[in-house]
Amino acid sequence: MTDYQRAVIMVILAGVALSTLGIGTRLMDSASGLQVVMYRSVGTATAMLIFLSLRYKADMVKRFTSVGKVGIAAIGCLCGASLFIVLAVTHTSVANAMFIISLAPLVAGLLAWLIIRERVSKATLIASLIALLGVLFIVQGAISSDGVLGIVFAFLMLLCYGSFSVCLRIGKDIDMLPCVAWHAVALAIGLGLSLELFGISLSISTKDFAICFALGVFQLALGTTLLTLAAKQVPAAQLTLLAMLEIVLNPLWVWLGVGETPTASTLIGGAIIMGAVAYQAIDASKTSQS
Repeated sequence: MTDYQRAVIMVILAGVALSTLGIGTRLMDSASGLQVVMYRSVGTATAMLIFLSLRYKADMVKRFTSVGKVGIAAIGCLCGASLFIVLAVTHTSVANAMFIISLAPLVAGLLAWLIIRERVSKATLIASLIALLGVLFIVQGAISSDGVLGIVFAFLMLLCYGSFSVCLRIGKDIDMLPCVAWHAVALAIGLGLSLELFGISLSISTKDFAICFALGVFQLALGTTLLTLAAKQVPAAQLTLLAMLEIVLNPLWVWLGVGETPTASTLIGGAIIMGAVAYQAIDASKTSQS
């Protein structure tokens, strides 16, 4: 098996791992969105610190203190993305949130053009317009089903994740795995202190804590690490297409597990968005091979 084939398998496994967020949040008893983010971050921080200590050994401290300004910006963007994606799936249907979030590759391209003047292809512009039509279908359906707040959180997640992608492009020579660990530590401590400050209980059921911790280890830490490592071998266009597995599987697990059925407008809008992303990624793949 070649390095490329292993990397493709890693991306597929990453998509499966990342797709468990929706069903995880739906199986909880009563944990709030902020509690989920905090305890999931505890799981992520624990897993990443163990993994990186084994990976870097004596270089652990050096790796963690050499992320630079771009790395610090990336940590902030990841904090926002991790926070808003959980709030999105707790305030609207998983399908709504996932299909909106599938716009991430297009948003990343547009932000890269605005921030670092990276060229935006004609295909990206066309795909963005098509995807906008899909978003309109989902949003108009959410308006009639009290899902607007979740849609807003999904868009905030888009901005944070798109900005993180720009950080990756600016600091392409920086090892971003420590940033994943840093963002989890920052969220766990920051949210813990904030909830205490505002008198919000940190107490959740044993079941909810176990699910949150498992999401931190397997959904976020494992999924993000596999994607980061695979990105060294898989072209960006193909990585985008394969990563879309998360978007498709997330609402599928929720439908099979708890019977949360997507609305017709969500399915239509989601199909339009997925088509737009696939079109843009396939065009980028053709361009890179020409």
